[in-house]
Amino acid sequence: MRISPLFWQGVQAAAAAGLVLCLVPACKPEAPPAGPAKPVAAKTTAVASTTNLAAVTYISVFEDLMPPKGRDPFFPNSHRRDPIPILTSRPDRPPAPASELVLKGIVGSPNHRLAVINNSILEVGEEDSVHVPGGHVRVKCLEIGEDYAVIRAEGESQPKRLELNTKGF
Repeated sequence: MRISPLFWQGVQAAAAAGLVLCLVPACKPEAPPAGPAKPVAAKTTAVASTTNLAAVTYISVFEDLMPPKGRDPFFPNSHRRDPIPILTSRPDRPPAPASELVLKGIVGSPNHRLAVINNSILEVGEEDSVHVPGGHVRVKCLEIGEDYAVIRAEGESQPKRLELNTKGF
């Protein structure tokens, strides 16, 4: 199918009109450069001058009062400014008892087993701090069997065998 030359002339005319419309805004004459700013005389009144003197006369003083007298005006229920109690040094507490250690599970393959003791995962030969209700106990895993783990707890001379609870959770 052949397109008539009249069609191509119309396309050319439309393109030229679009180009003119795009370039016309860019051809505006430049605005004259702005001259130096004119100084504006400051107008003072009697009210303004007395206000300025008042700022010199009064000085704000803020007291850092601790609770219960003082409180944070923006966060009145905040306890961040409460006095911190001074902890007295206590005699050394005995280590937490290893009797609170529980074998919760054994994971891994028969060639590489891991023991879950009180939510801490240990492998054979690994030593780690295990959380117990009375604090932390340093535990070294010596052996892991199919349903048991042999450990040595800090402060105990003999290894301890932990059995897996197979009766249910």
